[in-house]
Amino acid sequence: MIRINLLAQKKKKRVKGPASFLATIIITSGAALILMGLVTFVLKSSVSKLKEQSESNKAKLAELNKKINEVKKYEKLNKEIEQRNALIETLRKNQAVPVRILNDVSMAMPEGIWLASMTYKDNGVGLEGYAFTNIDIVSYVENLKKSANFIDVYLEESKQVEFEKVQVYRFKLNFKVKV
Repeated sequence: MIRINLLAQKKKKRVKGPASFLATIIITSGAALILMGLVTFVLKSSVSKLKEQSESNKAKLAELNKKINEVKKYEKLNKEIEQRNALIETLRKNQAVPVRILNDVSMAMPEGIWLASMTYKDNGVGLEGYAFTNIDIVSYVENLKKSANFIDVYLEESKQVEFEKVQVYRFKLNFKVKV
């Protein structure tokens, strides 16, 4: 059987003196100071590492910004080159147009007609000239309509005038060029 002593023994209280209290405070304060020193050291080292990393990141950012500026400059140059190439292709495409117009206009011209002026703008051509008869003008318009390179040929005006003491017909006609 188990016996339980219900009478509690009284412990003697130990009375601590002021020296013991002072030692406890000093030890506790010392431990706290050491702990604070360690925490300060760890925090300062992490701050210095973060500053180094920040400086490294700033240097990388500056380098990347330089590369971005170079890329933008190359993109701008590339765009200018593409625009110039497009212009050159357009000019090359339209280079033969005036020659083709002059050739077709002169090939369609019957005898008795001469031209005073020809204008070319935005694929439209305007002709002014003289003819001895209206039949020559009509024949010229019909010949121009037969050309594969011209569309919308129409006679704008035809009237009789005196040119160097000779009665002739002055005419204006317009048409568009197929490009």
